[in-house]
Order: sequence, then structure tokens, then C-alpha cells
Amino acid sequence: MKFCPSVLALAAIAAHAAAMAQSASSVQVYGQVTAGVTQRNHQTGGGSITELSNSQFAASLLGFRGTEDLGGGMSAIFRLEHGLNTDTGTQTLATRFWNRQSFVGLNINPMLTVTFGRQFHAATDRAIQSLDVHNLGGTSLAVTPLGLFGVNRFSANDSRADDSIKLRVRGPAGLTAGLSTALNDGAGRSHSFDIAQVTPTYTVAAYAVKFDSPTITANGTRPSHLAWGLGGNVPVGPVRLYGHYMTAELDPSAVGRIQQKNKILVLGANWQATPVTSIKAAYTHDKGTAINGVSGRNGTKDTWVVSAEYFLSKRTSLNAGWFSNRFADGYKLDPTNITALGRDPAASSTSGFTTGIRHDF
Repeated sequence: MKFCPSVLALAAIAAHAAAMAQSASSVQVYGQVTAGVTQRNHQTGGGSITELSNSQFAASLLGFRGTEDLGGGMSAIFRLEHGLNTDTGTQTLATRFWNRQSFVGLNINPMLTVTFGRQFHAATDRAIQSLDVHNLGGTSLAVTPLGLFGVNRFSANDSRADDSIKLRVRGPAGLTAGLSTALNDGAGRSHSFDIAQVTPTYTVAAYAVKFDSPTITANGTRPSHLAWGLGGNVPVGPVRLYGHYMTAELDPSAVGRIQQKNKILVLGANWQATPVTSIKAAYTHDKGTAINGVSGRNGTKDTWVVSAEYFLSKRTSLNAGWFSNRFADGYKLDPTNITALGRDPAASSTSGFTTGIRHDF
């Protein structure tokens, strides 16, 4: 059987185009599976608890991310990410499947990206990348005390925003900035920005985020939660030092209460002890006034976290850590911390140890 040369040419062109299209787009399956055994004292009833859960320092997750080259320096991107509990096989938020992230967007050029969907707001991006020694990777309030102050208090302390539009700009000399806004859906509106200079020798950064309650109170006001911070990190020999100051203001939801204010100082250090071992330490001092909107309920919360991670390979590591949360005066009565830590309300502290494993894929 003979083929016309033009048919053969068209077939070759079509095959080449298909190969080019395949190479110009990609989808990657990724994630991490973690587990840890944790012991905490001063629990409800005055005893201790030992539990198996995700690692205290890293969540378990499954994700899909992809990109397609659109030509002219532009590409389409997407990410779908699901959080799960290794110990039970359940998802971390029962009300939604892609609970961690679900967005689509465009890399318009190497300097500009815009994304749409459920995603971290700009301030969380900056805290993860530049300001927290543990990259806000902790899975409980025991090791991530900042969780309550860069998150939406009107939406179950969520660090991500639904119905969000985010613009990220990358400039020369390591300059980067982001701007995000969430539309007025069931969780209320939010606005956030960050700006930073990230270099091999230092990072300096600032951010702010404002959340508006989706509901109006009985006195006709719409409560808001405003947080802003600044800080950075710098290497000193084999140790990278972190410093971060943050302030937060939370309007009351109940009539007659006053605004809660928090001033927070965070210090951290990451020591690369060996090529396969890192040791991290963090200290957070949180001074709160009118906690829970109650006049005169003032107090402090101090959190210490020390962790070590040993890499068995590029993808698998073992970790261990010690943590302590101590409360003084009015902060002892904060119901969020009592519930999240399982702390006996009569106790002024809870501390513990944890050890775990992490595998990335």
C-alpha cells in the first residue's frame, strides 16, 4: 500500500504537534504522609494523654498541580490539595474535600501571577516563607501559636480564604509582593497584602490582613479582625535566626464587649547541625488585653518549641520535639486555647513530647 507524500507529511506534523502539546503541559501528583505519637500533660480532669495523629510538625496531604505553556512567557496553572488524618483515614475538614487548596490561574510572565479559588491569603504566604522557623507547618496549637492571629476568626480560624483572588509580583533584587482579596461569601470578606525582599543573606518582610465578619451584630456593627506584622531572618554561620513582631485587633461579636488586642513577639533559630539533621527552636510571647472581649481580662501566653529532624533519605525523615504553653492571668480563661490544647482549665500550662515520621512523594 502506498501513501501520498503530503499525507505522510501531515501525519508527521500531527505527531510532532501532539508531542509538543504533551511536553508543554504537565500534571504532578504530590503530597506527604506523616504520623506522630504525642504526650501532653495537664489535660482535662488533671491527667495526661498519649495519642497517635499526624505529625505535630507536618500535615498529611494529597495534591495535584499542573501547568500548561501558553506561549509568549504565559502559562496556565492549577492546584488541588486535600488534607487527611493518617491515624483514621478521614479528611481534615468533613465539610469539604479539597480543603487545603483549590485554585486555577495564570503565570502571565515571570514577574506576575494571578490565581482564583480557595488559597492562602497573601499574609499567610509571607509567614510561611519568611517569618516562621517551622513554616507554619504545625498541625496543632501546641506548636503553632500564631495560628490564631493570621487567620479568619469568623471562619473556624481558617488560614485560607474561599472565593479568593490573589496577585503576586516578583521584581528585581529579590523583591516580591502579594495582594489578595476574598469576596463576601459565607465566611465574610478579607483583604491582605505582603511585601518582602528575599536574598541569600537576609530576608525582610511586612504584611497585613483584615477579615470582616459575615454577620452584623445586634448593635448594627460588622466585627472585623485586623492583624499586621513585620520581621525577617538572617543566617549567622550554620544557624538562621528569625524575628517577628505582630499585633492583632479583634472586634467583639457580642453587644457590650470591647476589642481584644494582642501584641506578639516571635523568635526562632534553625541550626543545620549536619547535612541530614536540623534542629529548630521557637519562642512566642503573646500579650493580650480584653481577651474574648471581656474588660479587664488581660494576660500572657508563652510558647516554647524545640524540634529535631533527621533525614533518612531525600523523601523520608524522623522528627522529635518538646513543646510548652504557659498562661498567666486572664489568658488562662481563653476557651479557644483550653479546647484546642485539651488543657485542664485549672492548670496554667500544658507541655509534652512528640516523635514522628514524614514521607514526601
